[in-house]
Amino acid sequence: MKNVLCYLLFVMLIVSMHTGGAFAAEKPSLEKGRLLFNSQLLAGANSGKSCAGCHPAGAGLENAWKNQNLAGQVNTCIAGPLKGLKLNENSIEMQSLIMYIRSLKQQH
Repeated sequence: MKNVLCYLLFVMLIVSMHTGGAFAAEKPSLEKGRLLFNSQLLAGANSGKSCAGCHPAGAGLENAWKNQNLAGQVNTCIAGPLKGLKLNENSIEMQSLIMYIRSLKQQH
């Protein structure tokens, strides 16, 4: 029995290494934020719009990084124009979106 468990752990480790660490905990990222910002399906949105639809190339968000309630503002847009469901402010998705939006100040 002990050998079977060791073998299964070994197989899981090998699979994880070959799938880019699929078993590793997911973390917020700039790339995930960029993908979500451009997604028409963000948070179950059904308007056919994305964040980028109103803010192409981040237009109008140059100073958003200063907003103390940026997560709340993002949720206002998701629930309003995008017609989606508000994200948990501590979720990986929200943290990734905030990371991406804050990165826009460096582009303008």
